[in-house]
Amino acid sequence: MRLASVNQDKGIKPGGAKGAAVHLQCMREAFAKEGAEVLEIDEKDGAEVARRLAELHGEGALDVVYERYALGADAGSRFCAAEGVPHVLEVNAPLMQEAAEHRDFEITDEAVARETATYRGAHRILAVSQGVADSVLERGVDPERVWVRANGVDTDRFLPRRRDAGPAGPFVLGFHGRLRPWHAFDRLADVFARLLERGHDVRMEIVGKGDYGEHLRGRVPDERWSHTEWVSHDEVAQHVARYDALALTYSPDAPCYFSPLKLLEAMAVGAVPVVPRLGDLEDVVRHEVNGLVYPAGDTDALVADLERVITDAPLRARLSGAAVETARENSWRALAKEVLADLERRRAPS
Repeated sequence: MRLASVNQDKGIKPGGAKGAAVHLQCMREAFAKEGAEVLEIDEKDGAEVARRLAELHGEGALDVVYERYALGADAGSRFCAAEGVPHVLEVNAPLMQEAAEHRDFEITDEAVARETATYRGAHRILAVSQGVADSVLERGVDPERVWVRANGVDTDRFLPRRRDAGPAGPFVLGFHGRLRPWHAFDRLADVFARLLERGHDVRMEIVGKGDYGEHLRGRVPDERWSHTEWVSHDEVAQHVARYDALALTYSPDAPCYFSPLKLLEAMAVGAVPVVPRLGDLEDVVRHEVNGLVYPAGDTDALVADLERVITDAPLRARLSGAAVETARENSWRALAKEVLADLERRRAPS
Protein backbone atom coordinates (compact mmCIF):
# COMPACT_ATOMS: atom_id res chain seq x y z
CA MET A 1 0.00 0.00 0.00
CA ARG A 2 1.40 3.40 -1.02
CA LEU A 3 0.84 5.85 1.81
CA ALA A 4 1.65 9.54 1.65
CA SER A 5 2.38 10.85 5.15
CA VAL A 6 1.70 14.59 5.19
CA ASN A 7 2.85 17.07 7.83
CA GLN A 8 2.17 20.76 7.19
CA ASP A 9 2.99 21.97 10.70
CA LYS A 10 6.10 24.16 10.53
CA GLY A 11 6.78 23.52 14.21
CA ILE A 12 7.10 19.74 13.76
CA LYS A 13 10.44 18.74 12.35
CA PRO A 14 10.98 15.06 11.48
CA GLY A 15 13.50 13.50 13.81
CA GLY A 16 13.02 16.25 16.40
CA ALA A 17 12.81 15.64 20.13
CA LYS A 18 9.44 17.24 20.88
CA GLY A 19 6.48 14.94 21.40
CA ALA A 20 4.70 15.86 18.17
CA ALA A 21 7.81 15.03 16.12
CA VAL A 22 8.19 11.71 17.95
CA HIS A 23 4.55 10.90 17.23
CA LEU A 24 4.97 11.74 13.55
CA GLN A 25 8.12 9.64 13.16
CA CYS A 26 6.77 6.69 15.14
CA MET A 27 3.63 6.45 13.02
CA ARG A 28 5.70 6.55 9.83
CA GLU A 29 7.93 3.79 11.16
CA ALA A 30 4.90 1.77 12.27
CA PHE A 31 3.26 1.95 8.85
CA ALA A 32 6.52 0.85 7.23
CA LYS A 33 6.86 -2.09 9.62
CA GLU A 34 3.33 -3.12 8.64
CA GLY A 35 4.36 -3.28 5.00
CA ALA A 36 3.27 0.11 3.68
CA GLU A 37 5.43 2.17 1.34
CA VAL A 38 5.62 5.43 3.29
CA LEU A 39 6.18 8.59 1.22
CA GLU A 40 6.97 11.56 3.45
CA ILE A 41 5.88 15.13 2.77
CA ASP A 42 6.94 17.77 5.29
CA GLU A 43 6.01 21.09 3.80
CA LYS A 44 4.21 24.14 5.16
CA ASP A 45 3.12 25.54 1.80
CA GLY A 46 -0.17 24.04 0.62
CA ALA A 47 0.61 24.52 -3.05
CA GLU A 48 3.84 22.56 -2.68
CA VAL A 49 2.00 19.81 -0.80
CA ALA A 50 -0.52 19.58 -3.65
CA ARG A 51 2.30 19.46 -6.22
CA ARG A 52 4.15 16.70 -4.34
CA LEU A 53 1.00 14.64 -3.91
CA ALA A 54 0.19 14.92 -7.61
CA GLU A 55 3.77 13.96 -8.48
CA LEU A 56 3.70 10.89 -6.23
CA HIS A 57 0.27 9.90 -7.49
CA GLY A 58 1.52 10.11 -11.06
CA GLU A 59 4.45 7.82 -10.27
CA GLY A 60 2.09 5.16 -8.95
CA ALA A 61 -1.39 5.50 -7.53
CA LEU A 62 -1.53 6.55 -3.90
CA ASP A 63 -3.73 4.31 -1.76
CA VAL A 64 -4.12 6.78 1.09
CA VAL A 65 -3.03 10.16 2.36
CA TYR A 66 -2.39 10.00 6.10
CA GLU A 67 -2.11 13.50 7.48
CA ARG A 68 -1.34 15.04 10.85
CA TYR A 69 -3.79 17.94 10.84
CA ALA A 70 -2.29 21.43 11.00
CA LEU A 71 -4.41 24.53 11.46
CA GLY A 72 -5.82 25.73 8.14
CA ALA A 73 -4.12 22.98 6.12
CA ASP A 74 -6.51 21.65 3.47
CA ALA A 75 -4.27 20.81 0.49
CA GLY A 76 -4.32 17.11 1.32
CA SER A 77 -8.08 17.12 1.73
CA ARG A 78 -8.66 18.87 -1.59
CA PHE A 79 -6.24 16.54 -3.41
CA CYS A 80 -7.98 13.45 -2.01
CA ALA A 81 -11.41 14.75 -2.95
CA ALA A 82 -10.29 15.47 -6.52
CA GLU A 83 -8.47 12.16 -7.02
CA GLY A 84 -10.73 9.84 -5.04
CA VAL A 85 -7.94 8.89 -2.63
CA PRO A 86 -8.91 8.06 0.98
CA HIS A 87 -7.87 10.74 3.44
CA VAL A 88 -7.06 9.70 7.02
CA LEU A 89 -6.75 12.73 9.26
CA GLU A 90 -5.01 12.60 12.63
CA VAL A 91 -6.30 15.34 14.96
CA ASN A 92 -4.30 15.88 18.13
CA ALA A 93 -5.95 18.96 19.64
CA PRO A 94 -8.71 21.51 18.99
CA LEU A 95 -6.15 23.62 17.16
CA MET A 96 -8.39 26.55 16.29
CA GLN A 97 -9.43 27.04 19.91
CA GLU A 98 -5.81 26.71 21.06
CA ALA A 99 -4.63 29.29 18.55
CA ALA A 100 -7.38 31.73 19.53
CA GLU A 101 -6.50 31.36 23.20
CA HIS A 102 -2.71 31.40 23.01
CA ARG A 103 -1.69 33.01 19.71
CA ASP A 104 -4.24 35.76 19.02
CA PHE A 105 -5.75 33.77 16.16
CA GLU A 106 -9.03 35.19 14.88
CA ILE A 107 -11.72 32.57 14.36
CA THR A 108 -13.50 33.65 11.20
CA ASP A 109 -16.41 32.08 9.33
CA GLU A 110 -14.00 31.29 6.50
CA ALA A 111 -11.55 29.49 8.83
CA VAL A 112 -14.33 27.46 10.41
CA ALA A 113 -15.75 26.54 7.00
CA ARG A 114 -12.36 25.41 5.71
CA GLU A 115 -11.69 23.25 8.77
CA THR A 116 -15.22 21.83 8.71
CA ALA A 117 -14.86 20.86 5.05
CA THR A 118 -11.53 19.15 5.81
CA TYR A 119 -13.07 17.19 8.68
CA ARG A 120 -16.18 16.18 6.75
CA GLY A 121 -14.20 15.11 3.71
CA ALA A 122 -11.97 12.67 5.59
CA HIS A 123 -12.47 8.94 5.16
CA ARG A 124 -11.40 8.48 8.75
CA ILE A 125 -10.47 10.85 11.61
CA LEU A 126 -8.24 9.65 14.44
CA ALA A 127 -8.84 11.82 17.50
CA VAL A 128 -6.33 11.54 20.29
CA SER A 129 -9.02 11.83 23.00
CA GLN A 130 -12.75 12.06 23.46
CA GLY A 131 -12.38 15.79 24.03
CA VAL A 132 -10.77 16.19 20.61
CA ALA A 133 -13.38 13.89 19.06
CA ASP A 134 -16.15 16.06 20.51
CA SER A 135 -14.63 19.16 18.89
CA VAL A 136 -14.66 17.31 15.55
CA LEU A 137 -18.19 15.97 15.95
CA GLU A 138 -19.46 19.48 16.64
CA ARG A 139 -18.80 20.17 12.94
CA GLY A 140 -21.35 17.62 11.82
CA VAL A 141 -18.89 14.83 11.01
CA ASP A 142 -20.39 11.33 10.78
CA PRO A 143 -19.60 9.68 14.15
CA GLU A 144 -18.87 6.41 12.33
CA ARG A 145 -15.85 8.07 10.74
CA VAL A 146 -14.29 9.20 14.02
CA TRP A 147 -12.06 6.92 16.06
CA VAL A 148 -10.77 7.88 19.50
CA ARG A 149 -7.25 6.51 19.84
CA ALA A 150 -4.84 7.65 22.55
CA ASN A 151 -1.21 8.30 21.76
CA GLY A 152 0.66 5.02 21.50
CA VAL A 153 4.15 3.76 22.23
CA ASP A 154 7.01 2.23 20.28
CA THR A 155 7.29 -1.18 21.95
CA ASP A 156 10.42 -1.93 19.94
CA ARG A 157 12.18 0.90 21.81
CA PHE A 158 10.45 0.89 25.18
CA LEU A 159 11.03 -2.63 26.43
CA PRO A 160 10.01 -4.13 29.79
CA ARG A 161 12.96 -4.33 32.11
CA ARG A 162 13.70 -7.28 34.34
CA ARG A 163 12.99 -6.28 37.93
CA ASP A 164 14.82 -8.35 40.54
CA ALA A 165 12.84 -9.87 43.40
CA GLY A 166 15.27 -8.67 46.06
CA PRO A 167 16.46 -5.15 47.00
CA ALA A 168 17.50 -3.25 43.90
CA GLY A 169 18.43 0.19 45.20
CA PRO A 170 16.18 3.21 45.57
CA PHE A 171 12.63 3.25 44.21
CA VAL A 172 12.76 5.42 41.09
CA LEU A 173 10.01 7.94 40.46
CA GLY A 174 10.38 9.10 36.87
CA PHE A 175 9.29 11.99 34.68
CA HIS A 176 10.17 12.79 31.07
CA GLY A 177 9.13 15.48 28.67
CA ARG A 178 9.18 19.24 28.27
CA LEU A 179 8.25 21.09 31.46
CA ARG A 180 4.88 22.76 30.97
CA PRO A 181 2.65 24.70 33.39
CA TRP A 182 -0.15 22.16 33.09
CA HIS A 183 2.12 19.37 34.37
CA ALA A 184 1.88 20.96 37.85
CA PHE A 185 5.39 19.68 38.49
CA ASP A 186 5.58 21.67 41.73
CA ARG A 187 2.97 19.27 43.13
CA LEU A 188 5.07 16.29 42.09
CA ALA A 189 8.11 17.85 43.78
CA ASP A 190 6.07 18.22 46.96
CA VAL A 191 4.96 14.59 46.77
CA PHE A 192 8.57 13.50 46.31
CA ALA A 193 9.69 15.53 49.33
CA ARG A 194 6.95 14.04 51.48
CA LEU A 195 7.92 10.50 50.51
CA LEU A 196 11.50 11.21 51.57
CA GLU A 197 10.34 12.78 54.84
CA ARG A 198 8.43 9.60 55.59
CA GLY A 199 11.62 7.58 55.28
CA HIS A 200 11.13 5.96 51.88
CA ASP A 201 14.25 5.19 49.84
CA VAL A 202 13.20 7.11 46.73
CA ARG A 203 14.97 9.06 44.01
CA MET A 204 13.60 11.01 41.08
CA GLU A 205 15.02 10.74 37.56
CA ILE A 206 14.00 13.37 35.02
CA VAL A 207 14.66 13.57 31.29
CA GLY A 208 13.61 16.60 29.32
CA LYS A 209 13.71 20.31 28.73
CA GLY A 210 12.98 22.77 31.51
CA ASP A 211 14.22 24.13 34.83
CA TYR A 212 13.12 21.23 36.98
CA GLY A 213 15.71 22.17 39.59
CA GLU A 214 13.76 25.33 40.36
CA HIS A 215 11.13 23.10 41.97
CA LEU A 216 13.52 20.65 43.64
CA ARG A 217 16.57 22.55 44.92
CA GLY A 218 16.32 23.29 48.62
CA ARG A 219 13.34 21.01 48.94
CA VAL A 220 15.04 17.64 48.53
CA PRO A 221 18.72 16.58 48.77
CA ASP A 222 20.59 17.03 45.49
CA GLU A 223 21.80 13.42 45.54
CA ARG A 224 18.19 12.23 45.50
CA TRP A 225 17.37 13.51 41.99
CA SER A 226 18.94 13.83 38.56
CA HIS A 227 18.02 15.77 35.44
CA THR A 228 19.18 14.79 31.96
CA GLU A 229 18.61 17.31 29.18
CA TRP A 230 16.55 16.10 26.24
CA VAL A 231 18.17 13.27 24.28
CA SER A 232 17.23 11.10 21.31
CA HIS A 233 14.15 8.92 21.49
CA ASP A 234 16.30 5.80 21.76
CA GLU A 235 18.18 7.29 24.71
CA VAL A 236 14.94 8.41 26.35
CA ALA A 237 13.82 4.78 26.33
CA GLN A 238 16.98 3.75 28.17
CA HIS A 239 16.30 6.31 30.91
CA VAL A 240 12.61 5.45 31.21
CA ALA A 241 13.54 1.78 31.64
CA ARG A 242 14.84 2.68 35.11
CA TYR A 243 11.49 3.99 36.33
CA ASP A 244 9.54 2.09 38.97
CA ALA A 245 6.58 4.47 38.79
CA LEU A 246 5.30 7.43 36.81
CA ALA A 247 3.06 9.85 38.69
CA LEU A 248 1.11 12.49 36.76
CA THR A 249 -0.02 15.58 38.66
CA TYR A 250 -2.31 17.47 36.29
CA SER A 251 -4.58 19.90 38.12
CA PRO A 252 -8.36 19.45 38.14
CA ASP A 253 -8.70 22.45 35.80
CA ALA A 254 -6.17 21.13 33.26
CA PRO A 255 -7.47 20.76 29.67
CA CYS A 256 -9.07 17.34 29.22
CA TYR A 257 -8.16 16.70 25.60
CA PHE A 258 -4.53 15.66 26.15
CA SER A 259 -3.00 12.21 25.69
CA PRO A 260 0.50 12.21 27.21
CA LEU A 261 3.13 10.23 25.31
CA LYS A 262 5.01 9.62 28.55
CA LEU A 263 2.19 7.51 29.99
CA LEU A 264 2.34 4.46 27.71
CA GLU A 265 6.10 4.81 27.32
CA ALA A 266 6.49 4.35 31.07
CA MET A 267 3.92 1.57 31.17
CA ALA A 268 5.74 -0.27 28.37
CA VAL A 269 8.86 -0.67 30.54
CA GLY A 270 6.81 -1.82 33.53
CA ALA A 271 6.66 1.41 35.51
CA VAL A 272 3.46 1.61 37.55
CA PRO A 273 1.32 4.59 36.46
CA VAL A 274 -0.40 6.69 39.12
CA VAL A 275 -2.68 9.21 37.41
CA PRO A 276 -5.42 11.70 38.28
CA ARG A 277 -9.06 11.00 37.51
CA LEU A 278 -9.15 13.41 34.60
CA GLY A 279 -9.96 13.37 30.89
CA ASP A 280 -9.30 10.04 29.17
CA LEU A 281 -6.56 8.91 31.55
CA GLU A 282 -8.86 6.34 33.15
CA ASP A 283 -9.43 4.79 29.73
CA VAL A 284 -5.76 3.80 29.75
CA VAL A 285 -5.08 3.32 33.47
CA ARG A 286 -7.63 1.19 35.28
CA HIS A 287 -7.51 1.51 39.05
CA GLU A 288 -6.05 -1.54 40.79
CA VAL A 289 -5.74 -3.32 37.41
CA ASN A 290 -2.76 -1.78 35.60
CA GLY A 291 -2.08 1.23 37.80
CA LEU A 292 -3.68 3.49 40.38
CA VAL A 293 -6.05 6.43 39.90
CA TYR A 294 -6.49 9.21 42.45
CA PRO A 295 -8.78 12.28 42.66
CA ALA A 296 -7.22 15.10 40.62
CA GLY A 297 -5.55 17.67 42.85
CA ASP A 298 -5.56 15.44 45.95
CA THR A 299 -1.89 15.40 46.97
CA ASP A 300 -2.53 13.30 50.07
CA ALA A 301 -4.17 10.59 47.97
CA LEU A 302 -1.26 10.60 45.51
CA VAL A 303 1.27 10.22 48.34
CA ALA A 304 -0.75 7.34 49.79
CA ASP A 305 -0.97 5.59 46.42
CA LEU A 306 2.76 5.90 45.83
CA GLU A 307 3.45 4.55 49.31
CA ARG A 308 1.39 1.49 48.41
CA VAL A 309 3.42 0.94 45.26
CA ILE A 310 6.70 1.43 47.13
CA THR A 311 5.92 -0.86 50.07
CA ASP A 312 3.72 -3.57 48.55
CA ALA A 313 5.98 -5.62 46.25
CA PRO A 314 3.26 -8.09 45.10
CA LEU A 315 0.94 -5.19 44.18
CA ARG A 316 3.77 -3.45 42.35
CA ALA A 317 4.62 -6.59 40.38
CA ARG A 318 1.00 -7.22 39.41
CA LEU A 319 0.34 -3.65 38.28
CA SER A 320 3.68 -3.52 36.44
CA GLY A 321 2.93 -6.66 34.44
CA ALA A 322 -0.55 -5.45 33.52
CA ALA A 323 0.86 -2.04 32.50
CA VAL A 324 3.24 -3.74 30.06
CA GLU A 325 0.37 -5.68 28.49
CA THR A 326 -1.70 -2.51 28.10
CA ALA A 327 1.19 -0.80 26.35
CA ARG A 328 1.65 -3.71 23.96
CA GLU A 329 -2.02 -3.55 23.02
CA ASN A 330 -1.77 0.20 22.35
CA SER A 331 1.47 0.47 20.38
CA TRP A 332 1.92 2.74 17.37
CA ARG A 333 2.27 -0.40 15.30
CA ALA A 334 -1.07 -1.75 16.52
CA LEU A 335 -2.69 1.53 15.49
CA ALA A 336 -1.01 1.49 12.07
CA LYS A 337 -2.21 -2.08 11.55
CA GLU A 338 -5.76 -1.07 12.45
CA VAL A 339 -5.70 1.87 10.02
CA LEU A 340 -4.34 -0.24 7.16
CA ALA A 341 -6.88 -3.02 7.82
CA ASP A 342 -9.67 -0.44 7.66
CA LEU A 343 -8.38 0.78 4.31
CA GLU A 344 -8.11 -2.79 2.98
CA ARG A 345 -11.76 -3.38 3.88
CA ARG A 346 -12.66 -0.24 2.00
CA ARG A 347 -10.80 -1.46 -1.09
CA ALA A 348 -12.28 -4.96 -1.00
CA PRO A 349 -15.02 -5.55 -3.63
CA SER A 350 -18.49 -5.68 -2.13
